[in-house]
Amino acid sequence: MYMGAYSALFLSAMLSGMLLFVVGRKERILKYVSIFGASFLFAVCFVHMLPEALGHSSHDHAHVHGGGLSAGMFVLLGFLLQLFLEFISKGAEHGHLHDDNRRFSHNGYLSALMMLLGVCIHAFLEGFAFVSDGHFNYSLLSGVIIHNIPISMIIVASFMKVCKSRFMPFVYLAVFAMMGVLGSLLASSLAFLHDFQPYVLCFVVGILMHVSITTLFDSSESHQYNFIRFIIVVAAFALVCLLPH
Repeated sequence: MYMGAYSALFLSAMLSGMLLFVVGRKERILKYVSIFGASFLFAVCFVHMLPEALGHSSHDHAHVHGGGLSAGMFVLLGFLLQLFLEFISKGAEHGHLHDDNRRFSHNGYLSALMMLLGVCIHAFLEGFAFVSDGHFNYSLLSGVIIHNIPISMIIVASFMKVCKSRFMPFVYLAVFAMMGVLGSLLASSLAFLHDFQPYVLCFVVGILMHVSITTLFDSSESHQYNFIRFIIVVAAFALVCLLPH
């Protein structure tokens, strides 16, 4: 079930890693892709995921009624977890690495593995929200695919620095590419999670909102860049609003 969606998620991450050899060190392009992906996910949270989780979409979750405080707490928990994961991944979820030179100058292989662990946990938890009430969230899938483009390139670039083989970075990339699929399959197979689906959605919303907000406000660029960023954000928001619920 949903093999097409899962295949798209996996293959898009693998192909994105290969884009490193095309884009190279053109960081501005990666930054624009990151901003579009972050804006897309941010809009998906408000237009698709939160209304469903809080019972205001066409698939009403009556058991969440009156539980807004609890739902909000799960959003905060997801936000805090992603904040913690950044200590491991050093910001790879945003399309770049914090303290990149310092981390890879000392015990680079372990640093790369820790970064991979952080983004894998992030992707695994994202997968929990792909399927809700037997319906696949293709809007979220689209946002995650875009969001994964710079992350995949960072994984390949990081392991190319510390691996002698050019093949091994793509093995590590494949591990990351499978995480969202595994998270979705696990969430779908655990029956007890179905009763908590609204809270699972809120938890994932918290994770995505942290990544999105950090990416959107992580800039010290010129006013020209700020204007371009504004256009990119508006385009992403408009696209999400046009997508079917």
